[in-house]
Amino acid sequence: MIKYLTQFSSRMDCYGKPKSSTVTKYFNYGVNLINSIQPLRFNTVSIEEKIDFNIEGIPFTCKIDYLGEENGEYVIVDHKSRDLKPRSRRKRPTANDLNLDSMLKQLYIYAEAVRQKYGKFPNLLCFNCIKTGELIEEKFDTDAYKEAIQWVKEMVNYIIDVCEFSPDIEFFKCIYLCDVSDDCCYLDDAVFK
Repeated sequence: MIKYLTQFSSRMDCYGKPKSSTVTKYFNYGVNLINSIQPLRFNTVSIEEKIDFNIEGIPFTCKIDYLGEENGEYVIVDHKSRDLKPRSRRKRPTANDLNLDSMLKQLYIYAEAVRQKYGKFPNLLCFNCIKTGELIEEKFDTDAYKEAIQWVKEMVNYIIDVCEFSPDIEFFKCIYLCDVSDDCCYLDDAVFK
């Protein structure tokens, strides 16, 4: 906590000059987060582990937030700062269920990395919602895994076939998230209000 309190301001300077209300909001969010951290119940295998792997010859690199083990089975945990809700379990999926399914694609891709490095798939895929303290747990589903892998192959083929990419200019993403905004010809022409 001391390091967070003493270094927050200097670390924020590298992101430009956000509004003071934004800085205050993120500072308070960080304090609350640090004060509410609870250890996960799993035995830790790795944290932020970088794994190079491939999906049918397509090279990938992933960095898994947390890989744990419980009762001899692997567990992938992805930390999320956004509010997520657990699956509704309704017969007809809700918008939240569909959003969860979409987000789980990332963890199914990570599951392939775990399989290649550690020899078997994880048993659980989890989202650790750090704002709410909720741990959303999903059992590994072979059909969902196959769909995610098919989606990856289709997306890679689509990207290979696309000749031109249109920019998605949006202030927060461009200024705070994009790694190449200092060198972006589209950003130079953009006017942010």
